[in-house]
Amino acid sequence: MEADLYFLVDSSWSIGEENFGNVRQFVCSLTQSVHQVGGERFKFALVTYTQQLPNNTGSPGTRQGHAVPWGGTRTGFGQDYLIRTQLTSASGSRAADGASKVVVVLTEGLSQDYVAEPAQVLRLAGVEVLAVGVQDSVDSELREMGSQPHNTHIFSVDTFMTLRNIIQDLVVGLCDAVTCSGGGGVLWQTRPPWLEEGQVMKWDQCHYHY
Repeated sequence: MEADLYFLVDSSWSIGEENFGNVRQFVCSLTQSVHQVGGERFKFALVTYTQQLPNNTGSPGTRQGHAVPWGGTRTGFGQDYLIRTQLTSASGSRAADGASKVVVVLTEGLSQDYVAEPAQVLRLAGVEVLAVGVQDSVDSELREMGSQPHNTHIFSVDTFMTLRNIIQDLVVGLCDAVTCSGGGGVLWQTRPPWLEEGQVMKWDQCHYHY
């Protein structure tokens, strides 16, 4: 089965440049491990997020470098951005052709916005979400984002150095998620379902009016 795998990575200021280097190595190692299992059937994309507009480092199947954009933690904003701009055919999603959709969210601390509602949109669209928490991450938020069953979709480690210790379990979880995701589905690309018509949604310097 083909699958589009998206990494949504917290790059807030509290992580620091050294730890973000560990995150990059973790994502690279995980991608290589999954690629060994799925080969060309699996395509990858990476989006980093802070309180600023997230950095898209490529649609599924592409690899590009990027600078580290420090800021506060806005995990809900990151999910929303992923939904509106990346999980679409125009951005390379193969969901319309039946490819599974899997998102790995990596966060380091308490989000400064709400994560439950965009996470629900992902689930309703048939997206499998694996939530990875590091250091000061909040278990309740990981559970709000992660798909069921939580024992294969939620992971937590104490330090960025120990992210490498969960790669094998994550590969198993990702492969299980690929078989669970139904592909297809339509993600909203205009007004989020929880936003009233005409209401302004604001995240720091980023404004969206529907």
